[in-house]
Amino acid sequence: MGVRYSEGQGAGFSGLTTCGSVWVCPVCSAKILARRSLEFGVVLTAHENAGGSVVFGTFTMRHHRGTPLQSEWEALQAAWHSIVRDKTWRKWKQRLGAIGHLRVVEVTYGSQGWHVHTHWALLIDSERASLVPDFRSWVVDKWRRRLAAAGFDSLEVGQDVRHLSGLDAAVNLGNYFAKNTVGESVGRELFGSWTKKGRTPYSTRPAWQLLEDAYLGDVDALRLWHDYENVSQGRRQMNLSHGLRQRFGLEPEKSDEEIAGESAGDVDLVRITPRGWFAILKKSWHEVAVLDVVERDGLDGLVAFLTAEGIEFEVM
Repeated sequence: MGVRYSEGQGAGFSGLTTCGSVWVCPVCSAKILARRSLEFGVVLTAHENAGGSVVFGTFTMRHHRGTPLQSEWEALQAAWHSIVRDKTWRKWKQRLGAIGHLRVVEVTYGSQGWHVHTHWALLIDSERASLVPDFRSWVVDKWRRRLAAAGFDSLEVGQDVRHLSGLDAAVNLGNYFAKNTVGESVGRELFGSWTKKGRTPYSTRPAWQLLEDAYLGDVDALRLWHDYENVSQGRRQMNLSHGLRQRFGLEPEKSDEEIAGESAGDVDLVRITPRGWFAILKKSWHEVAVLDVVERDGLDGLVAFLTAEGIEFEVM
């Protein structure tokens, strides 16, 4: 297979069959995440440049080993929909001067079982940031009550709702993106779990690592992966609220399947050998990293990255 790039189209892989799954396909997820994160970055950066700021939130729930993934996912979706369809949410948007929101759902696994959570960003008027503490009190309470109605608990400490602007965003989220702007920092945070590694015995890992464990012979990991495949099927990972695409000049939305089927670029820069592609697939974040390196550093950067990671390739 090849890695290709052209101005205006960006980077992509060639010679691969696509299925359109952002959740379980390493090939398709790399292409879909690259496109979605770019769209998020455009919206967030343009909003910041226009003088706006962001209320960034993370909502989680208490989970235990053995809690069904489907139950967690459905509880999260029901709680979120209850919030954004509430009249009080619409009133808060007006008070904050909010023009819309972005959201990502992430699924990880750890010693306490499945961990389904969501990151979101509400685009507000910077001059109304003093209202954020009161907004936080309402939205966190609403989240906790809706989870309870679905049979799940939510710890106060697990819910993160904060106002971000300028250098504050860079400091708070600098680990997720190199450049110091709200849009890029929050964009990286929104997709953060795809590259995060567990740091404590209670940390969770990307679901992709279950597949790696299964390949090494872990039967339980294989069973969990099959569960993840079944429950994630047909679900959306990211969402831009209505009107944001038109407001910031993005093209009409394409489905995950349409994005995965695109062939970005027109000339292969390198050819990855079968052994090299296998090495890429062994690390869940490598597909995204390859495309990021090409778009940021070009052929020289790609060659340096592949060499450093021990991935076999040939320059075309």
